Amino acid sequence: MPKLERAMWEEEIKRCTRLYGSFNDAELFIRAVYSAAEDYFKSNPLDVVPHFDAEEAEKMIRAGKCINLNPSLDTSAVAGLLKSLNESLLKVNPQLKSTVKELELKLEQFLSNFADKVNKENVLELRDSLIKETALEKDLATFLFSFLLSSLYRQQLNSINEVLRTDLWEGRDCPLCGEIPHFGYLAEESGRKMLECWLCGTEWEHTRIKCPYCDNSDHEKLGYFTIEGNEVCRVNYCQVCCQYCKLFDVRKFHADGKVVLAIHNLATLGHDLAARREGFLPGSNQEWVNDNEVIDRQD
Repeated sequence: MPKLERAMWEEEIKRCTRLYGSFNDAELFIRAVYSAAEDYFKSNPLDVVPHFDAEEAEKMIRAGKCINLNPSLDTSAVAGLLKSLNESLLKVNPQLKSTVKELELKLEQFLSNFADKVNKENVLELRDSLIKETALEKDLATFLFSFLLSSLYRQQLNSINEVLRTDLWEGRDCPLCGEIPHFGYLAEESGRKMLECWLCGTEWEHTRIKCPYCDNSDHEKLGYFTIEGNEVCRVNYCQVCCQYCKLFDVRKFHADGKVVLAIHNLATLGHDLAARREGFLPGSNQEWVNDNEVIDRQD
Protein backbone atom coordinates (compact mmCIF):
# COMPACT_ATOMS: atom_id res chain seq x y z
CA MET A 1 0.00 0.00 0.00
CA PRO A 2 1.71 3.22 -1.11
CA LYS A 3 1.84 6.40 0.91
CA LEU A 4 -1.31 8.36 0.22
CA GLU A 5 -1.25 11.47 -1.92
CA ARG A 6 -3.95 14.10 -1.49
CA ALA A 7 -5.63 13.33 -4.82
CA MET A 8 -5.86 9.67 -3.84
CA TRP A 9 -7.57 10.09 -0.48
CA GLU A 10 -9.77 12.93 -1.70
CA GLU A 11 -11.05 10.75 -4.53
CA GLU A 12 -11.72 7.91 -2.10
CA ILE A 13 -13.69 10.21 0.20
CA LYS A 14 -15.83 11.28 -2.77
CA ARG A 15 -16.36 7.64 -3.74
CA CYS A 16 -17.39 6.67 -0.21
CA THR A 17 -19.78 9.61 -0.06
CA ARG A 18 -21.50 8.21 -3.15
CA LEU A 19 -21.49 4.61 -1.93
CA TYR A 20 -22.49 5.05 1.70
CA GLY A 21 -25.22 7.52 2.58
CA SER A 22 -24.30 7.53 6.26
CA PHE A 23 -20.79 8.76 5.46
CA ASN A 24 -21.89 12.33 4.73
CA ASP A 25 -21.82 13.32 8.41
CA ALA A 26 -18.23 12.11 8.85
CA GLU A 27 -16.81 13.44 5.58
CA LEU A 28 -15.44 16.71 7.00
CA PHE A 29 -14.02 14.86 9.99
CA ILE A 30 -12.12 12.35 7.84
CA ARG A 31 -10.97 14.97 5.37
CA ALA A 32 -9.55 17.08 8.22
CA VAL A 33 -7.35 14.33 9.68
CA TYR A 34 -6.00 13.17 6.31
CA SER A 35 -5.15 16.75 5.46
CA ALA A 36 -3.49 17.29 8.84
CA ALA A 37 -1.36 14.17 8.42
CA GLU A 38 -0.27 15.14 4.92
CA ASP A 39 0.70 18.64 6.05
CA TYR A 40 2.60 17.24 9.01
CA PHE A 41 4.71 14.83 6.93
CA LYS A 42 5.50 17.50 4.36
CA SER A 43 7.14 19.53 7.10
CA ASN A 44 8.44 16.54 9.07
CA PRO A 45 9.41 13.72 6.69
CA LEU A 46 10.32 10.40 8.30
CA ASP A 47 13.25 8.22 7.36
CA VAL A 48 12.40 4.82 5.94
CA VAL A 49 13.64 1.68 7.66
CA PRO A 50 17.32 1.66 6.67
CA HIS A 51 18.04 -2.05 6.34
CA PHE A 52 15.98 -4.75 4.71
CA ASP A 53 17.23 -8.08 3.43
CA ALA A 54 14.75 -8.97 0.68
CA GLU A 55 16.28 -12.41 0.13
CA GLU A 56 16.07 -13.35 3.79
CA ALA A 57 12.52 -11.99 3.98
CA GLU A 58 11.50 -14.19 1.04
CA LYS A 59 12.96 -17.25 2.75
CA MET A 60 11.01 -16.48 5.90
CA ILE A 61 7.75 -16.02 4.02
CA ARG A 62 8.26 -19.24 2.07
CA ALA A 63 8.74 -20.98 5.42
CA GLY A 64 5.50 -19.48 6.71
CA LYS A 65 7.26 -17.12 9.11
CA CYS A 66 6.11 -13.54 9.55
CA ILE A 67 8.89 -10.93 9.32
CA ASN A 68 7.45 -9.01 12.29
CA LEU A 69 9.07 -5.76 11.28
CA ASN A 70 7.93 -3.19 13.83
CA PRO A 71 10.15 -0.11 13.72
CA SER A 72 10.74 2.11 16.72
CA LEU A 73 8.89 5.40 16.42
CA ASP A 74 10.38 8.80 17.10
CA THR A 75 8.76 10.22 20.20
CA SER A 76 8.72 13.66 18.60
CA ALA A 77 6.91 12.28 15.53
CA VAL A 78 4.24 10.57 17.65
CA ALA A 79 3.71 13.74 19.66
CA GLY A 80 3.77 16.08 16.67
CA LEU A 81 1.37 14.09 14.54
CA LEU A 82 -1.02 13.48 17.44
CA LYS A 83 -1.11 17.19 18.23
CA SER A 84 -1.79 17.99 14.57
CA LEU A 85 -4.65 15.48 14.50
CA ASN A 86 -6.08 16.90 17.72
CA GLU A 87 -6.03 20.40 16.26
CA SER A 88 -7.82 19.22 13.14
CA LEU A 89 -10.50 17.48 15.21
CA LEU A 90 -11.05 20.61 17.26
CA LYS A 91 -11.57 22.73 14.14
CA VAL A 92 -14.26 20.37 12.89
CA ASN A 93 -15.90 19.85 16.27
CA PRO A 94 -15.24 22.61 18.87
CA GLN A 95 -17.21 20.56 21.41
CA LEU A 96 -14.15 18.34 21.72
CA LYS A 97 -12.20 21.20 23.34
CA SER A 98 -12.16 19.72 26.86
CA THR A 99 -11.31 16.24 25.55
CA VAL A 100 -8.44 17.62 23.45
CA LYS A 101 -7.07 19.47 26.47
CA GLU A 102 -7.10 16.23 28.45
CA LEU A 103 -5.33 14.46 25.60
CA GLU A 104 -2.60 17.08 25.48
CA LEU A 105 -2.03 16.85 29.23
CA LYS A 106 -1.83 13.06 29.18
CA LEU A 107 0.45 13.22 26.15
CA GLU A 108 2.92 15.42 28.01
CA GLN A 109 2.94 12.98 30.93
CA PHE A 110 3.41 10.06 28.56
CA LEU A 111 6.29 11.64 26.67
CA SER A 112 8.18 12.38 29.86
CA ASN A 113 8.78 8.62 30.13
CA PHE A 114 10.25 8.29 26.62
CA ALA A 115 13.12 10.55 25.63
CA ASP A 116 13.68 9.52 22.01
CA LYS A 117 11.85 6.37 20.93
CA VAL A 118 8.57 4.58 21.59
CA ASN A 119 7.09 1.42 20.14
CA LYS A 120 3.63 0.40 19.01
CA GLU A 121 2.79 -1.17 22.37
CA ASN A 122 3.69 2.06 24.20
CA VAL A 123 1.36 4.06 21.98
CA LEU A 124 -1.49 1.58 22.46
CA GLU A 125 -0.96 1.73 26.22
CA LEU A 126 -1.41 5.50 25.97
CA ARG A 127 -4.65 4.95 24.06
CA ASP A 128 -5.99 2.55 26.68
CA SER A 129 -5.10 4.87 29.55
CA LEU A 130 -6.86 7.75 27.80
CA ILE A 131 -10.03 5.69 27.47
CA LYS A 132 -9.94 4.87 31.19
CA GLU A 133 -8.90 8.25 32.54
CA THR A 134 -10.43 10.85 30.19
CA ALA A 135 -13.65 11.55 28.33
CA LEU A 136 -12.22 10.01 25.14
CA GLU A 137 -14.65 7.37 23.92
CA LYS A 138 -13.50 4.02 22.59
CA ASP A 139 -14.56 4.57 18.98
CA LEU A 140 -12.78 7.93 18.71
CA ALA A 141 -9.71 6.53 20.46
CA THR A 142 -9.56 3.59 18.05
CA PHE A 143 -9.83 5.93 15.08
CA LEU A 144 -7.29 8.43 16.38
CA PHE A 145 -4.61 5.94 17.35
CA SER A 146 -5.05 3.51 14.47
CA PHE A 147 -4.74 6.46 12.08
CA LEU A 148 -1.71 7.75 13.99
CA LEU A 149 0.11 4.41 13.98
CA SER A 150 -0.78 3.46 10.41
CA SER A 151 0.38 6.85 9.13
CA LEU A 152 3.75 6.45 10.84
CA TYR A 153 4.18 2.81 9.80
CA ARG A 154 3.33 3.45 6.16
CA GLN A 155 5.77 6.34 5.97
CA GLN A 156 8.59 4.12 7.20
CA LEU A 157 7.71 0.77 5.60
CA ASN A 158 6.36 1.80 2.23
CA SER A 159 9.50 0.96 0.25
CA ILE A 160 9.62 -2.51 1.82
CA ASN A 161 5.92 -3.09 1.31
CA GLU A 162 6.33 -2.53 -2.43
CA VAL A 163 8.91 -5.31 -2.91
CA LEU A 164 7.69 -7.89 -0.39
CA ARG A 165 6.73 -11.25 -1.92
CA THR A 166 3.25 -11.40 -0.42
CA ASP A 167 2.15 -13.77 -3.18
CA LEU A 168 4.04 -16.46 -1.23
CA TRP A 169 2.16 -15.82 2.00
CA GLU A 170 -0.76 -17.95 3.16
CA GLY A 171 -0.90 -16.92 6.81
CA ARG A 172 -3.55 -15.16 8.83
CA ASP A 173 -1.54 -12.21 10.11
CA CYS A 174 0.30 -9.54 8.16
CA PRO A 175 3.51 -11.05 6.72
CA LEU A 176 5.40 -7.78 7.21
CA CYS A 177 4.48 -6.46 10.67
CA GLY A 178 2.46 -9.36 12.13
CA GLU A 179 -0.66 -7.30 12.85
CA ILE A 180 -4.13 -8.87 12.66
CA PRO A 181 -6.28 -7.57 9.75
CA HIS A 182 -9.65 -5.91 10.22
CA PHE A 183 -10.69 -5.59 6.59
CA GLY A 184 -9.99 -6.71 3.06
CA TYR A 185 -11.64 -6.75 -0.34
CA LEU A 186 -12.88 -8.95 -3.15
CA ALA A 187 -10.85 -8.13 -6.24
CA GLU A 188 -12.69 -6.50 -9.13
CA GLU A 189 -11.71 -8.90 -11.90
CA SER A 190 -11.06 -12.21 -10.14
CA GLY A 191 -13.17 -11.97 -6.99
CA ARG A 192 -10.14 -13.13 -5.00
CA LYS A 193 -10.27 -12.48 -1.28
CA MET A 194 -7.50 -10.05 -0.34
CA LEU A 195 -6.71 -8.99 3.21
CA GLU A 196 -5.05 -5.68 4.03
CA CYS A 197 -3.13 -4.85 7.18
CA TRP A 198 -4.74 -1.86 8.86
CA LEU A 199 -1.35 -0.90 10.30
CA CYS A 200 1.25 -1.04 7.50
CA GLY A 201 -1.01 -1.48 4.45
CA THR A 202 0.45 -4.80 3.26
CA GLU A 203 -1.94 -6.91 1.16
CA TRP A 204 -2.06 -10.66 0.68
CA GLU A 205 -4.45 -13.23 -0.73
CA HIS A 206 -6.40 -15.41 1.68
CA THR A 207 -8.47 -18.53 1.03
CA ARG A 208 -12.02 -17.42 0.21
CA ILE A 209 -13.82 -19.97 2.40
CA LYS A 210 -11.71 -19.72 5.53
CA CYS A 211 -11.79 -17.69 8.73
CA PRO A 212 -8.75 -15.37 8.90
CA TYR A 213 -8.68 -15.68 12.68
CA CYS A 214 -9.16 -19.34 13.60
CA ASP A 215 -8.63 -21.06 10.21
CA ASN A 216 -12.09 -22.63 10.31
CA SER A 217 -12.98 -23.77 6.77
CA ASP A 218 -16.36 -25.37 7.47
CA HIS A 219 -18.62 -23.40 5.14
CA GLU A 220 -21.65 -24.19 7.27
CA LYS A 221 -20.10 -22.24 10.14
CA LEU A 222 -18.97 -19.32 8.01
CA GLY A 223 -21.21 -16.61 6.67
CA TYR A 224 -21.60 -12.95 5.90
CA PHE A 225 -24.25 -10.27 5.97
CA THR A 226 -24.74 -6.87 4.36
CA ILE A 227 -26.85 -3.94 5.43
CA GLU A 228 -30.01 -3.36 3.43
CA GLY A 229 -29.51 -0.97 0.56
CA ASN A 230 -25.77 -1.51 0.25
CA GLU A 231 -23.97 -4.69 -0.71
CA VAL A 232 -20.48 -3.23 -1.07
CA CYS A 233 -19.46 -3.98 2.50
CA ARG A 234 -19.74 -7.59 3.66
CA VAL A 235 -19.36 -8.52 7.30
CA ASN A 236 -17.78 -11.98 7.18
CA TYR A 237 -18.28 -13.88 10.43
CA CYS A 238 -17.23 -17.20 11.90
CA GLN A 239 -19.49 -19.16 14.23
CA VAL A 240 -16.53 -21.10 15.63
CA CYS A 241 -14.50 -18.20 17.04
CA CYS A 242 -17.38 -15.65 16.95
CA GLN A 243 -15.24 -13.02 15.25
CA TYR A 244 -15.79 -10.91 12.15
CA CYS A 245 -13.87 -9.26 9.33
CA LYS A 246 -15.13 -6.65 6.85
CA LEU A 247 -14.69 -7.30 3.12
CA PHE A 248 -15.41 -4.67 0.48
CA ASP A 249 -16.68 -6.03 -2.81
CA VAL A 250 -14.85 -3.93 -5.38
CA ARG A 251 -16.87 -5.67 -8.10
CA LYS A 252 -19.83 -3.53 -7.01
CA PHE A 253 -18.20 -0.31 -8.17
CA HIS A 254 -15.58 0.78 -10.66
CA ALA A 255 -12.23 1.62 -9.07
CA ASP A 256 -9.73 3.29 -11.35
CA GLY A 257 -6.58 2.45 -9.44
CA LYS A 258 -5.97 1.67 -5.79
CA VAL A 259 -8.86 1.57 -3.29
CA VAL A 260 -8.16 3.18 0.10
CA LEU A 261 -9.81 0.57 2.31
CA ALA A 262 -9.16 2.51 5.52
CA ILE A 263 -11.63 5.16 4.36
CA HIS A 264 -14.21 2.53 3.39
CA ASN A 265 -13.79 1.09 6.86
CA LEU A 266 -14.55 4.48 8.43
CA ALA A 267 -17.55 4.92 6.14
CA THR A 268 -19.10 1.64 7.31
CA LEU A 269 -18.78 1.67 11.10
CA GLY A 270 -22.49 0.90 11.23
CA HIS A 271 -21.54 -2.56 9.99
CA ASP A 272 -19.22 -2.99 12.96
CA LEU A 273 -22.06 -2.03 15.28
CA ALA A 274 -24.38 -4.54 13.59
CA ALA A 275 -21.76 -7.27 13.98
CA ARG A 276 -21.28 -6.49 17.66
CA ARG A 277 -25.02 -6.56 18.24
CA GLU A 278 -25.09 -10.01 16.66
CA GLY A 279 -22.52 -11.18 19.18
CA PHE A 280 -19.41 -11.14 16.97
CA LEU A 281 -16.14 -9.51 18.07
CA PRO A 282 -13.57 -7.88 15.76
CA GLY A 283 -10.85 -10.42 15.10
CA SER A 284 -8.39 -7.53 14.79
CA ASN A 285 -9.11 -6.41 18.38
CA GLN A 286 -9.77 -2.98 16.89
CA GLU A 287 -12.91 -1.89 18.75
CA TRP A 288 -14.86 0.58 16.62
CA VAL A 289 -17.99 0.52 18.79
CA ASN A 290 -18.66 2.01 22.22
CA ASP A 291 -19.91 -0.46 24.81
CA ASN A 292 -23.08 1.53 25.48
CA GLU A 293 -24.07 1.21 21.81
CA VAL A 294 -24.09 -2.57 21.85
CA ILE A 295 -27.42 -4.16 22.65
CA ASP A 296 -27.50 -7.80 23.66
CA ARG A 297 -28.93 -10.17 21.08
CA GLN A 298 -32.48 -11.34 21.48
CA ASP A 299 -32.32 -15.11 21.16
